[in-house]
Amino acid sequence: MDIRTKLSLLLVAVSLISMGLLGAFAYRTSAGMLQEISIRQLDALAEGKKRDLLKVQQNWRRTIHLLTRHVVSQGRFNGIISSEKTAASQTLMNLISLYAEVNGIASVKIFDATGAEWVTVGQPSLAKQHLMPSTDIEYRGTIVTDAQAVQVVMAARIIDQGKLVGGLELTYDARDLISIAENLTGLGTTGEVLMFSGGLEGSAVTLLSRRRHIGAVQQGQKLEFAEMSADIQAALKNDVEPSSQVMDDRGQLVWMASRYIPELEWGLVVKVDASEEEVRSELLLTALVDIGLSVSAFAILGGALLGLYFARPVQQLVDVVQRFNAGENDVRATIQGDDEITYLAATLNDYLDTVSSPSKRTDDA
Repeated sequence: MDIRTKLSLLLVAVSLISMGLLGAFAYRTSAGMLQEISIRQLDALAEGKKRDLLKVQQNWRRTIHLLTRHVVSQGRFNGIISSEKTAASQTLMNLISLYAEVNGIASVKIFDATGAEWVTVGQPSLAKQHLMPSTDIEYRGTIVTDAQAVQVVMAARIIDQGKLVGGLELTYDARDLISIAENLTGLGTTGEVLMFSGGLEGSAVTLLSRRRHIGAVQQGQKLEFAEMSADIQAALKNDVEPSSQVMDDRGQLVWMASRYIPELEWGLVVKVDASEEEVRSELLLTALVDIGLSVSAFAILGGALLGLYFARPVQQLVDVVQRFNAGENDVRATIQGDDEITYLAATLNDYLDTVSSPSKRTDDA
């Protein structure tokens, strides 16, 4: 194997190895950036949905606060709990009915300081006694009815002239809450949002949102801690750091972000299958391989041409030596430039002059 072939192969090998290392580094870096972008997107979606939940809850608190004020204004509460129906109490009942219709309230219950229920608007009350709220406004839980309707129960104290006279309990239709969970914008074809209630102090959780995947835990199902998948358990830990490669209840690896609101016992998990997210990395790898093959062809051709170019001066010296050995005593190497090859050519010419001089003297004699 002559020097031209060796030099060409060496240049091609160095080019291919360099491109391979560069491609591997570019793939790892780009794949990591794609994963970070996806994780940040999930985290942003989780935070946005948490804020939406809090807005819904704040609207419920404002509604129950306004109703409480209306109940105690102008002595209406006494009219309600008395057996006599006054114009003021009838006006209040009409107002409560209007509030219930406009704000999606399934039922309104008013009870006195002893817990005895006096008025119910909407769905009938199943409880005969109502515990007095421990705070001015109290969240009492989220339930899923037999008709798969999600309802949130809140209660408030009724204070008239500084005296605790009774309580007000509202059962909200949580369609607005569920619509937040069932909005899958930005979650691709496999992503979904799990919304659940409960889970404090080791209690069971109740899934509130409808599932996207068949065969998964369905709406209204209760789960004890041992039955909870890793994604729900992560949400209960109230760890806001998003995670990748977490196993969900379908046995699928997912990328997820979660939020939990202990005051309301609401939690949510925003997740997407890892297989879907990793498709981007696979497409990136395919693109890099295609680019690498294209550039490799150029590197092979360019390396071969460069090898021939750089080895040409050495090959010219070899040709001079071969021609001199063949009897061409006047052949000499071309001297041009100022590199090592030029020095070698000049030295070769001096040597050929020395070798050829005796023969010339013999011919002259």
